[in-house]
Amino acid sequence: MSKFRDFLGKANRLQQRRSFKIVATCVVAVLAIAAAVAYTVRVSQAEVVELPDAVASDVMDVPEGDLAAKAEANKAAEAQLEAENKARDIYRKILAGRQDPTSASVGIAIGAALIITVIWLGLALTYLALAAGAGVLVGGVELLGRVVELPESLVPLIVGIAALTASFTALLRVVRILLGGASPTFAVARNVLDEAVRMRISMVFIVLLIFGLAALPGWLDQEAFLRYRIQSFMQYATGGAFWLIAVLVLTFSVSSVTFEQRDKVIWQTMTKPVRAWQYVLGKWLGVVTLAAVLLGVSASGIFLFTEYLRNQPANGENSAYRTPEGGGYLSEDRFIIETQVLAARESVQPNPAEIDEEQLRANVEAFVDSEMQRMSEGGERSEWLNSKREEIRARYFKDLPQSVELAFRTIAPGQNRRYTFSGLDGVRDSSSPLLLRLKVNAGGNMPDQLYKITILASDGSRRDLEAPLNQIISVRPPILPTAVDPEGKFEIEIYNGQLMGNQLIPNAESISFPPDGMELSYARGSYRVNFFRCMSVLWVKLAFLAMIGVCAGTFLSFPVACLVAFAVFFAAEGASSVLTAVDYYRTEDQQGNMLWFPTLVAKVATWVSRPFKVYSDLDPPKRLVEGLRLSWAQMATGIVVLTTATSAMFVVAVLIFRRRELATYSGH
Repeated sequence: MSKFRDFLGKANRLQQRRSFKIVATCVVAVLAIAAAVAYTVRVSQAEVVELPDAVASDVMDVPEGDLAAKAEANKAAEAQLEAENKARDIYRKILAGRQDPTSASVGIAIGAALIITVIWLGLALTYLALAAGAGVLVGGVELLGRVVELPESLVPLIVGIAALTASFTALLRVVRILLGGASPTFAVARNVLDEAVRMRISMVFIVLLIFGLAALPGWLDQEAFLRYRIQSFMQYATGGAFWLIAVLVLTFSVSSVTFEQRDKVIWQTMTKPVRAWQYVLGKWLGVVTLAAVLLGVSASGIFLFTEYLRNQPANGENSAYRTPEGGGYLSEDRFIIETQVLAARESVQPNPAEIDEEQLRANVEAFVDSEMQRMSEGGERSEWLNSKREEIRARYFKDLPQSVELAFRTIAPGQNRRYTFSGLDGVRDSSSPLLLRLKVNAGGNMPDQLYKITILASDGSRRDLEAPLNQIISVRPPILPTAVDPEGKFEIEIYNGQLMGNQLIPNAESISFPPDGMELSYARGSYRVNFFRCMSVLWVKLAFLAMIGVCAGTFLSFPVACLVAFAVFFAAEGASSVLTAVDYYRTEDQQGNMLWFPTLVAKVATWVSRPFKVYSDLDPPKRLVEGLRLSWAQMATGIVVLTTATSAMFVVAVLIFRRRELATYSGH
């Protein structure tokens, strides 16, 4: 036994030596570079599928001398040739993605960085022994699986838990070193991190987070389309990780402040030369650092496993990016993954209905005169009518444009309407398709009804849909960029019915599109960069929530502070949904009279939700799942707004804390 202890002591002294750390770092760096180079070479030598260029179509057979018809036919042939070549460019770009070594290089870099971090923490041999133990456990499970039936996801679960736990403990050690300054703020922050490891409530959330991320891949339906598996994983992993960390941040930030006051532990801190702002900032910094560690571990795991799923065979493929038919073909599942899911799409809404201002004023005045005439016939006094005229005029000026827009988004049975999308500059020259998404409403939105709709695009292409009601659907096939004109405009004509030759078979009722029921989106930027932006915004949100908890804990008891903090959290997360619901909430009767209670409810909901609109509109998990781009401008706006709010709450917390008598000696 003593020899084993001597061996452990020698191993520990070896891994603490600077020379060992330098040599081990060099070895890891060389191996990582060699692995990245080997993977890049292997991928570059893989067979590349080359699609043939489009062949110019023959012009139409037109009579000699009919120059106008011949020019028109040549123009149509050139447009067809351009569309065919653009389609091939899109396919080439997708097929080239399989040769992009970025994903593997990022994974190798993350792994090497973690190993080097462990080395310089003096834990290289310790973690190596733990990895060997995990390997033995995995081998034992594999052998046991040959005797008894075990879940297939058990081995990935063990490996995932081991990797995430090792990453978390290593990063926690790193941030404690970074907070190693002599400042009272850093001292308080280090105590917060130590407290997080000691407290049961914190460890419960940390264990749940690690176990959930490791177990989630095994819960995916392996029979589902690959795009659904990727979206399901990203939705539950990103959203679940954020909510777990957010609940931990709120609970822990409140408990860390309130329990120290309740148990008089704060006396030991505030009797020292620690100012109120240093204490509050230190508490917030400790919680935010813990959130950064957990979010960093989660983001790395989510990114790497998403890339792993991306390189799995999609539906209709015998291997990744390969269909049984051979080169030149892409399965629909793969096409949607590359162009709609793992993308950073920018969306635009159709141009609103054009309103003639003079006609609008004339219509409003006519409405007002009609309303005044009706009221005067009812025996109302002229003085009261004159006082109501401006109120009625203002209401009609507000409601009439909304009615015009609603009518513009409504198509009667057997009718059609044209919609224009602007602001698509540069899209025509891109190599990414455009995606049109619709939400069709009709009658009572019965879920068992399908409405047949015909869509004609400005490039002459046609799409026939069977649209379920009140559901967002993607119009297929996607639209080629050549459909956008040189001025950056794209037009579609939607028919309420099925167009059969020159005859339109109408649906039973009018169809309409809600404000969010029609959008055109196109790829703009990289999915990986978009992932980084989304994770950064999530961390800023967690920093905002941490300050809410610290601020509430400075003057409230633990239960009340938790109630306030979680109320703010839920109000912030649901602000956009509440504001959208308020727009449809009826506050007047059919005669235009105000309903007092619904009006009060709408005012309170608006007053509570509007301050959090920027917070709620960001919604990084939704953007990642739907492949929507979070622009740098949106990211900067969100960071500025949330940082300003966090700073304001910090000032409030410090002012409150200064007035508290926390360390007064009672004389007993």
